[in-house]
Formats: sequence, C-alpha cells, structure tokens
Amino acid sequence: MKALLVEDDASIALVVETVLVREGWSVRHVADGASALEGDEAPDLLVTDLNLPGARNGLEIAHLLRERRPQMAVVLMSGDYEESDMAPQGMAVLPKPFRKAGLLAAIAQATEQVRDQA
Repeated sequence: MKALLVEDDASIALVVETVLVREGWSVRHVADGASALEGDEAPDLLVTDLNLPGARNGLEIAHLLRERRPQMAVVLMSGDYEESDMAPQGMAVLPKPFRKAGLLAAIAQATEQVRDQA
C-alpha cells in the first residue's frame, strides 16, 4: 500500500511517517503541493496538511490526485479545523494536534469512505 504524505512541518511529518510505516504503508513524503503533483503517482492514501506553502492547498492536491486515482483515501490535517466545520465528502479531517489513535482513526475513516463509494 502506497501513501503520500504532504506536510511542511518536519516534526509532524516524522511522526506521521513513522506511524504509517509501522502500519505497513510505503510512504513518500514531500513538503509542498507542487512536489506532491510531480510524476504520475497514484497513491492509495493521501495524508496532507490543509495549509501548505506554495500555490496549492491540501484540498486542491486531493482533488487533483483523485483525478488519477478516484478510490484514493484522503486525510486532511489542519490546525485551524473546527468541530463545526464539515469535512469534504469522502475525506477525513484530522485536527492538529493529534495523537496516534486519532491518526489511525482518520485513516480508517478515509479508507472506509472510499470502500463505501466503490
């Protein structure tokens, strides 16, 4: 299973990557949206910060990558997320800061949503 991690904060990226690898994911980490869109990669899972440096945000990255792989699970991480905010359809939102259990729950939710859409 391939995961793409898009996070500009190195400490958060290290934590998320470590958890994903321990859960059996093959992870490619990039720090910005432009790098996430390079090549023709179509990961099974996208874990991305909502607010990224550069011209594209995490939601835009998710939509563009889903054009390549419609069944890609998506977890959007955000320090600005409010419980009252609606998660985009078919995507899980993970408020920062988070714990390992929260990350794993968001990944499970995102993959379940993709399965339900299939």
